Amino acid sequence: MPTNPVPSRKPTTRRRICFVAPFGLGAKTTVWARTLPLARQLAARGWEVMVVIPPWDTPGDAGKRWDDAGVQVVNVATGGGPLATTSRLLRESDRFAPDIVHIIKPRAHAGLVQWWLWQRRRLFPTPLRLVLDMDDWEQAWAPINRYPWPVARFLAWQEEWGLRHADAITAASRWLCQRVQQASPAMPLLYLPNGIEPPAATLDEPATGGQDVLFFSRFVEITPAWLAAFLLALYEKSPGSRLLVAGEPVQPGLERLFHEHLATLPQPVADQVQWLGFVRPETLHALYSRIGCAIFPAEPVPLQEAKCSVRLATTLLAGVPVIASAVGEQAAYGAAGAARLVPAAASPAAFAAEVAAVLADPREQVAMSRQARTHLLSTYDWALLGKQLDDFYANILAG
Repeated sequence: MPTNPVPSRKPTTRRRICFVAPFGLGAKTTVWARTLPLARQLAARGWEVMVVIPPWDTPGDAGKRWDDAGVQVVNVATGGGPLATTSRLLRESDRFAPDIVHIIKPRAHAGLVQWWLWQRRRLFPTPLRLVLDMDDWEQAWAPINRYPWPVARFLAWQEEWGLRHADAITAASRWLCQRVQQASPAMPLLYLPNGIEPPAATLDEPATGGQDVLFFSRFVEITPAWLAAFLLALYEKSPGSRLLVAGEPVQPGLERLFHEHLATLPQPVADQVQWLGFVRPETLHALYSRIGCAIFPAEPVPLQEAKCSVRLATTLLAGVPVIASAVGEQAAYGAAGAARLVPAAASPAAFAAEVAAVLADPREQVAMSRQARTHLLSTYDWALLGKQLDDFYANILAG
């Protein structure tokens, strides 16, 4: 495991932490799917925990506060521009008087808080520890998000500066761990992937019951040409299977080329795709009953290698047989038979052959479903990951 531990010493008795988020509890998943589950685990282990949020993407939350399983969630006002919002984040953090400030992503408001606290501590030394959490390689998103050049350069600078100016770093993927080690070889580092909440009941059979293939997509995982070639190959091997594409593009318009490419396929292949758009969580069970498996193809590029897919984890936990490219953390989630892993360089036809093999073998689907749950519950339970973070913090405070 790519982890650089800090020296182990007896921890201090004070245990208070402030997470500084980069955005609100909206469409972006990091805060509600990663930060809050970790914060709840720490609160359950005796920490006083605050999550302070600049809700520029969820303006209805501005100024609101609430308790979430022992975690203080504070949404600051966002009027007056980035510097005013950053100032409010700093004031809330200072008022809380934490022992550790954990920056969630070294960018935008959170990155500015990290910069300010580092510079202030350099001029006025305090025992405050600064920890950085990374769950994406933000620079890989710049072309997709179409940032203006000055914004892209500033965010890139924040990311590079941030991973060199922290007392410790938590990273959601091994790719990010390697990037941190290249930039800061001596940095205390914890590999901390995204986790799962154990289900209330464990099912013995797959959640699936059909022959269709589900593809959760933000339209950045693979190219339109790849998906078109995959659908053509899938039709040849499993003509009764449709491709159900679920999800919204990370940027408006990204889906257009996918629609156009698949529309050019010969009939009846072109009719074998159904575009579902955003799927509400409460409808997932019904959707799973229509399919035989889900696919997670991915190109071996930094954008895909750096991330740690919550969607993949929750799909596996639901008992859906998964065929996934062995790229980045997908290889870890799908290890030990939890998913049918396909080599990163596999062609669309080779990927389709693996999908068809799983669809044709109900016994394999049952085995994959059971093994996925076993693997995730033994490795990715938030309670286990929360203990790892608790121990990491204790050593940081003792260092």
